[in-house]
Amino acid sequence: MKKNFFNKRTTIVRVALVALLLFFMQGFGNIVKGQEIKGITGITKGSVDLTSPSDPYLGKACHYEVGWPIQVAPRKAALVVGRMISGTGNIDFIDGSDLILFDDLANISSGKAIPLTRNIRIPGDSTFFYKGFPIGGFVPYGAKQKDGSAHPYAGTGFGLSGNSIREIDESGHFDYQRSLEVYYELFQFAYNEKGFRIINKERVEKNLFPGWVFSHIGVSSAIPDGNDLIVGMTTIYKNLAVSGIARWRYKENGWRPVSFIPVTGYRDNWGEASLIWDIDGNLLFSARGSGNENFNVAVWRSLDNGETWKQVIHQKDFHARSPISLNRAADGTPYIAANLFPQSRTREILCLWPLNTDRTELGELYIARDARGQFGPAPSGSWWRVDHPISSVLRLADGKWHGILTYHIVDNGEVEGFGSLTPQTGCYIEEILSKGKAIPIWNF
Repeated sequence: MKKNFFNKRTTIVRVALVALLLFFMQGFGNIVKGQEIKGITGITKGSVDLTSPSDPYLGKACHYEVGWPIQVAPRKAALVVGRMISGTGNIDFIDGSDLILFDDLANISSGKAIPLTRNIRIPGDSTFFYKGFPIGGFVPYGAKQKDGSAHPYAGTGFGLSGNSIREIDESGHFDYQRSLEVYYELFQFAYNEKGFRIINKERVEKNLFPGWVFSHIGVSSAIPDGNDLIVGMTTIYKNLAVSGIARWRYKENGWRPVSFIPVTGYRDNWGEASLIWDIDGNLLFSARGSGNENFNVAVWRSLDNGETWKQVIHQKDFHARSPISLNRAADGTPYIAANLFPQSRTREILCLWPLNTDRTELGELYIARDARGQFGPAPSGSWWRVDHPISSVLRLADGKWHGILTYHIVDNGEVEGFGSLTPQTGCYIEEILSKGKAIPIWNF
């Protein structure tokens, strides 16, 4: 399936000019002759990997959308993927999620999908339970510590899903900005030679951390720090969305949050956080801004294991008003994934920007997917959504480490209720190609 490789780079500095040139130039982004290639060298551009689940939502069409990739064993991975309901005119109408195990990027199938969450609708009732999909962290089965001893919590993990109770009309429409009640579900996961299991699922409220009101977990998988897991999260402090890092620790009743350190400060709203280890062993953090920060890219760095943070990158008018994530390739190269500016809301071009060596600005631009350029205009007459990039570095059946990027493509007309499923609709799992030696996330 992943036969078509993109191996181009650009020397155009001004991203606004790049956006214009994309429509007028063929062969855009050729590698400059004689220039040394380091870090990221390209990205696969395969066809859609996961389309429609076998079980629809109350007779309505569904398709797979955002995916969260995790390592579950030395040569086995899993994808937690949301199920989007079509044709109701609702933004982000999700019917829970499935988990799909895989060990080869060329063979990812929903045939043995494991249900994780589903919406609950009571016939004749105007309310329903809206279930999101869990994101969190996982210590792979067979993982070892730095000294080679077995990791004490190998084969366990957690996921946190945002849920709500909402009113819905007879056509299946609801106001996605209004909820009667918001709550969360904390999952305890396990994996061994018998397979993947949900050990426990419990309702939790917003007061996960003393003094903070929990809002949502980030858009990247938790990363190991000793025997703990740390992950980007967002809290509410005096009506302001503050993002930072949360430390999770395994206790008698499974994985639990034990601390939260704010990173983004208290001036603007920041959400959808992402956190990675840099090549030098320091932490890098990013989040999606709103208001004055809508189109800006911001990256923070910590030199003391997350205790204090300094903003090292702040580039204005750089990406569309859409989800953004900080990720790493298999060789450790950090990069930002987001939609191209100045397209604003249309999200038709998804891009990657590796960070420069000093981690002070973004480097060369890579086009991960140009939906309109590849597929033509959206069939509904609206525009393509190519969004919610989420990444992980996974070791698969071939014994090699692969930098994975997942994202969602859908005709916006389908989301808003006047379009239909297209052959391109669904979840995409691509590989970020890099030149350097792989830097494993986990020790096996």
